[in-house]
Amino acid sequence: MGEIRTAWASVVLALCAVGLLLVVPFLVLLGFLASIPVFGETTGAAGGYLTWAAVLGVALPLVGVVVSVTTRRRGWTWFFGICLALAAAIAAISWADDLRHAPPPPPGPRHCVERSGGGNDCPGG
Repeated sequence: MGEIRTAWASVVLALCAVGLLLVVPFLVLLGFLASIPVFGETTGAAGGYLTWAAVLGVALPLVGVVVSVTTRRRGWTWFFGICLALAAAIAAISWADDLRHAPPPPPGPRHCVERSGGGNDCPGG
């Protein structure tokens, strides 16, 4: 029974490594190519490719770390741990960039404005 479990763990780790090293960069390349306007037309497919690349770029190392830690494979744990740390750093940089370029809040009164005739535009009231 232990040999089957070891074989399955090896298959899962190999598939995660292949997916991380080949599939994720291929999806990023497809997303980049889809974002280039051809003859003035752009398609919305770029976001889909890049979303899948981001999801797989985090999920595959996470699965790899869990499987390699539970099967006590230190080399694979280091490999997937470094990949997961890189994915987390890229996500943090992207998140910080999104926050920096966030749209300004909508204009409107931030305080109570009394109007003649009994009405007011008080926020929350």
